[in-house]
Amino acid sequence: MKKILYIISFTALVLSSACKKIEGPGGTSAIRGQVIGSTSEAGESEITQVICTAGIELEHGNYWLLNTSDPNKLYYVYYDNPTWISASDPQLQGRIGIMVSFNYSDSNIEIAEKTRLALLAISGANYNISLSSDILTITDLGQVNVPDADNGTTNFAVDIANNGKPGSASSNTPIANERVYIIYGQNAFAAKDVRTNEAGAFSFEGLQKGEYTIYVLSKDPANNGVMTRESIQAGITEDNSIVEVETMNIIY
Repeated sequence: MKKILYIISFTALVLSSACKKIEGPGGTSAIRGQVIGSTSEAGESEITQVICTAGIELEHGNYWLLNTSDPNKLYYVYYDNPTWISASDPQLQGRIGIMVSFNYSDSNIEIAEKTRLALLAISGANYNISLSSDILTITDLGQVNVPDADNGTTNFAVDIANNGKPGSASSNTPIANERVYIIYGQNAFAAKDVRTNEAGAFSFEGLQKGEYTIYVLSKDPANNGVMTRESIQAGITEDNSIVEVETMNIIY
């Protein structure tokens, strides 16, 4: 009698194990999908810094060049000493002249302030300007790559503190070589990962019946440098089946 009970119990255990869904490898099914992505990158303004010299280092008629994102607003800034009788304006073709009146006794800070005021006096100028000591910081109002400023005939130091660039955006682009993760059942961590192909497609092969979590990492648009999970649930109910999950959209 005991032998019969043992056989019945063993048979029930085997049948129970066979019917139970055990997530993980060793099966005949697959989970497939695609990863697409969107990106949005803000543009940047051209920032030029000009370090002015003292008046004694300037000559009547010296000038420097300032470009902007508006091709109709290209400037030359020239210096006029009223003690000279000759004209100071070099009249550069295709550019707008900005005159700065100065004295040889002016300090570098005074030259910088006079230059700032002259730049601010231009109606509709395509830039903002600030001054710290003898350093002028000129920020273009556009977000494009602007031809670099030039010190012309002055001894000013003209440096590009930031190159301008336009913003860019894309959407619904298939993401190649993106890492996709799979979690088996109720486990806390991913058990495996695969890479997407050139069309953004991925496939987890050889899976048993059960419940799975598929996820990819996406940039958090509200927190720079932070990654978040974009996940989806997938269930396999039959052997030799292919489960197609919804397209996963990330920010990259």
